[in-house]
Amino acid sequence: MNRPGEVTFGQRLRRVRLHAGLSQSALETRSGIPKARLSRYENGHVLPSIETLGRLATALGVSEARLLGDQRAILEEFFNVLFRRGVRIYSPEQATTLANAVADIMEATSAVTEMPAEGTQPVAAASMATIAPAADDPAVQEPVPPI
Repeated sequence: MNRPGEVTFGQRLRRVRLHAGLSQSALETRSGIPKARLSRYENGHVLPSIETLGRLATALGVSEARLLGDQRAILEEFFNVLFRRGVRIYSPEQATTLANAVADIMEATSAVTEMPAEGTQPVAAASMATIAPAADDPAVQEPVPPI
C-alpha cells in the first residue's frame, strides 16, 4: 500500500518512458513486453517480475533502482553525469575530495540561492569567483590528483 503523495512504480515507469520520448508501443518494441502489460504496470494494476524490471530498465536506459524509486538512483545519476563528462574516480580518497568540494559549493551558494518561482527549481546566484578559494588558501597549494 502506498502512502499519500508517494510516487508509485507505475508513475515512475510512465515518467521515465515519457522522458525518454517513447510511446508504449515504442517501449514494447525495445523491451519485448506487450503494450497491454506496460499499460497495466503504469496504471498500477500489477508489478513486474525481477526479470521484466531488468528488461524495462535496459530498454529505457536507466537502472532498476531508478524505476523502483531507490534513493541510490540519485547518486547513480550524479556519477553517470560525471562519467559522461569524462570525470573518473579511482579511489575512495578522490570520492571524498569530490564530495567535500560539492558540499562546499552547495554550502557557499545556499545563502545566495533565489527562491524558485512556482513549479521551477532553485537557481544559484553565486558566481565561481564568490565560491572559489583564495590563491593563498593552503588547501589550494596542494594539487589534487585528477579524478
